[in-house]
Amino acid sequence: MLERYQPTTAGLHNLNDLVLRGNSEIYLTDTEGNHVFRFDRESHRFAELNLGRPVFEPNGIAVSGNGDVLYVGDDLGVIRMDLRTKQAQDVKPAEHDTMAGVDGLYWYEGDLVGIEYGTADYRVMRWKLTQDGSEVKSSEVLERGTDMVRNPTTGAILDGKLYFMANTGIENLEDGRIADPAKLEPLRIAVLPLK
Repeated sequence: MLERYQPTTAGLHNLNDLVLRGNSEIYLTDTEGNHVFRFDRESHRFAELNLGRPVFEPNGIAVSGNGDVLYVGDDLGVIRMDLRTKQAQDVKPAEHDTMAGVDGLYWYEGDLVGIEYGTADYRVMRWKLTQDGSEVKSSEVLERGTDMVRNPTTGAILDGKLYFMANTGIENLEDGRIADPAKLEPLRIAVLPLK
């Protein structure tokens, strides 16, 4: 269910990841304020989404290939919202796996690809979904624990490859400022084939 968003001066906001749906809708996460919004490009209005449960630091966001389903990653997992019925539920992960702490989230050929930071093990995952997209049939680790990839974050898929930032340096931030300039290093872009 969409609710009209009434901004207040009390809370902090950090509009983070976004995904386009058609020509008139943008869905975006507010990581600091713990909200997910729909922005209407024609009316220029934000509306907050009711995802069936509170969201905690929502970040990665993706829309299914047919545009009917929205996926939102937060510190607890991934929520699936049917945009036609407005029904929302958590995606059930594969046994002995987690979908918690997703930063970048992408739809690719019926699967979800996620860059996770909240698992204590930075990793890039591919989750094969059931036909209705409500459960994970199987999980595949695409990358984890290499020297090149430290604190990975958002990327993009192009021509069957995931391009993502491999060493963002986020761990070197304190209160929005660089903690130790000596630890800065050039940004590396990693490339993972998905085919």
